[in-house]
Amino acid sequence: HDLAGLGLRAAVVADTDVGEALRRRYLDPLAESGSGTEIIATLREYLAAGSHVDTAAERLHIHANTLRYRLARFEELTGAHLRAPLTAFEVWWAVESAALDTPTPGGDMEAAPNRVR
Repeated sequence: HDLAGLGLRAAVVADTDVGEALRRRYLDPLAESGSGTEIIATLREYLAAGSHVDTAAERLHIHANTLRYRLARFEELTGAHLRAPLTAFEVWWAVESAALDTPTPGGDMEAAPNRVR
């Protein structure tokens, strides 16, 4: 990847302290839910789809109501509200940080949406 292609991900990679703090805030509460992996994958796709429920649901091959349920569950577990732009950005940072910090089986670092710390 070149720096321009990474966009904000370069900041995510560079500032591990922020990433760790945001993962603790937004992802750690999911670990105890039993569905943290699904919720993180849902968050990742939802945010990548510009917060469009139908688009994200289609990409995940799930019903839109299932996606809405997972988002509501995330909000319930964390007390966060994804409609708030700053919160959505922080959640994106946490999810990206976790994904970039997850080695793939071949040893390469790759965006993997299903890491719960």
